[in-house]
Amino acid sequence: MLTQTGNELQTMIKTNTHRGEVIRDAIKASGVAIGVVAEKMGISRKTLYNKFKESSIPYSFILKLGEIIHHDFSQDFPHLSKTVKKEAPKPQPQMSTNLLLPFDGEPQEVYKPNNLRECEQELVNLQRKYISLLEKFNELLLKTQV
Repeated sequence: MLTQTGNELQTMIKTNTHRGEVIRDAIKASGVAIGVVAEKMGISRKTLYNKFKESSIPYSFILKLGEIIHHDFSQDFPHLSKTVKKEAPKPQPQMSTNLLLPFDGEPQEVYKPNNLRECEQELVNLQRKYISLLEKFNELLLKTQV
């Protein structure tokens, strides 16, 4: 008859746990929205929900998820920190401080004026553009109220 210590048994139980359920519970506990997690993972929400149903998920996926939701999965998978080496974080490209929306596509290079005259000209151009858009918006409002 085989006897096992409590720690060995606990480790065996944890290694046989359903990984999808573990990551689902960790995401819920983190308070981060599923859509946000999926977007940061580069997958759809449906794909993430399908991952919850899988019992065997690659540890690289679990580590990436842990970084996003700030969860240490080595507590759930004790051998994780020993078997999987963490990849060095990729340097993030320098983004402008402008608001980038998902439909904007690739960020464009930020215009930097060389002198005060160019800066003033850019300001005037942006003011004209703003006024033009505001006038078009007002026209649309008037059309919809009729």
